[in-house]
Amino acid sequence: EGMEDDEKEEPEEEEKDDKMDEDAPRVELTAEEKKLIFRENPVPDLTSYALSTSFTKFSLPDRDEGFDELRFEWASQQKCKDYLRQWIQDKKTTTRIEDLTPGEWFANKWKEWQKTLQSWHAKQNAYKAAIAKQAQERPSKEARKAAAAAAREARAKAAAEAAAAAAEKAEGEGKPAEETPEQAAGKEEQEPDSDDEKVDFEKLDVFSVEDILNIGGGEPLFSSFGFEDWTMMSLRFEMHLLAHSFKRDVNDMDRMGIHVEHLGFYYNKYFKKALNHKFYGVDTIQELLEMTRDTVAVTRKGKVVEPQLPDDMESLGIFVMLTEEARRDRARRVDMGDETARLKLSQPQVPQA
Repeated sequence: EGMEDDEKEEPEEEEKDDKMDEDAPRVELTAEEKKLIFRENPVPDLTSYALSTSFTKFSLPDRDEGFDELRFEWASQQKCKDYLRQWIQDKKTTTRIEDLTPGEWFANKWKEWQKTLQSWHAKQNAYKAAIAKQAQERPSKEARKAAAAAAREARAKAAAEAAAAAAEKAEGEGKPAEETPEQAAGKEEQEPDSDDEKVDFEKLDVFSVEDILNIGGGEPLFSSFGFEDWTMMSLRFEMHLLAHSFKRDVNDMDRMGIHVEHLGFYYNKYFKKALNHKFYGVDTIQELLEMTRDTVAVTRKGKVVEPQLPDDMESLGIFVMLTEEARRDRARRVDMGDETARLKLSQPQVPQA
């Protein structure tokens, strides 16, 4: 009976094994997972700093290094070389250079900009002071004009009366009338008005201006700049200078530019200050770069910041022109009811006395 019981139990165990095989889950890889060659470890072999400072030196083993035999199990030697080359290229785009040092070209351009910017501020202050002075002197000037006009009118009236008397006398004597001193005095030219030299500022084509410091009547192109405009112009130049300086300092054709994710890191390294996009009223660095798209642009493929202007211009006036054009466009949109056009920069705190 015991043997019969054992024989009865065996089919039940086989049925259980078959059922377990049927219920076993099957792993299905996604398309992205099928493309992976190497397994990603939860803990990296190298620290991010060690990797960023050494990955450009990575290479495949070679017979010249003394190996007896080399085997390439997963792919051919050439495919392995191509893979490593592309991996290093991608790493160069997405990995920041920890030990990068700003070069002399950057230092010179940065000093030049700061000096120029200071002179522009001084020019705007001088122009506004001159306008304020003219406004104060306008009543007395208008009074002098009125007095001069009255004097001219009196002289003209006297000249007309003298001319009539002379004509009557000449007619009686049968001689042609001569111009009297009073008539000559009536021909005096009016005092020129300095306001005639000013141009129609709002209709002016900013990119056709030859001298941004004097577009007419001593008025600079940046006469209407406020805090927002000066701030945005500085940001334009900083992004322009950073993009060009990075390419010069890395001196590597494989590094196309600064990756968007590392813009803040390099900005701090070059300008010794943090790039706070919240200060400009936006939520991301990409939104901040969209505000300066006339100066730098982000590539769609590699998300790399690229400059839109040449690296060595004769004049920095182009940044004034771009900022003035942006100010006008913003003002037009606000006048049309587009409140999104307003800048939302954080205003500087004025210390209370």
